[in-house]
Amino acid sequence: MRTIVSILTILMLSTISVGMSGNELYSSSYEERVDYEGRIRRTLQAEEIDPYVIDLLVAQSKHESGNYKNSLTPYNNVFARHYSKKDTFAISAGAPGEGHRRFAKYPSVEYATLSQLDYLRRKNYSFKWKSPYQYALELKKKHYYEADIMVYTNALIRFMK
Repeated sequence: MRTIVSILTILMLSTISVGMSGNELYSSSYEERVDYEGRIRRTLQAEEIDPYVIDLLVAQSKHESGNYKNSLTPYNNVFARHYSKKDTFAISAGAPGEGHRRFAKYPSVEYATLSQLDYLRRKNYSFKWKSPYQYALELKKKHYYEADIMVYTNALIRFMK
């Protein structure tokens, strides 16, 4: 029930104009500015996620989406998630990236954020991270990414600044 209320609240808030910031991008597909970071933060705040964990997840979204500029961003896939039938937030597969179209498409940034949160919960992540390294380490141990742990950690640090 909380998730449904959160989604409705977030969708209403996302229609309100927000000030210009470095994280707003022009989307040619629907001719408006998109505040990706703000929308992700509001979604996670509505889910009562710890503020530091929110910072980590925002940094992860920036890293995984090439600072909201890669080929998955127009499909609202800001966490570079592959499509899974278990992902009740995704519309379908078909978002292009890394030479294939196995990435999920989402109806909104909010749904993509809830998908990432649901994934972390279903996989029993701790949510007790106190550093980018701790988060990167748990992700690595659970085979979330293939890169070297320090490459992923440094990307999180860079995007948290």
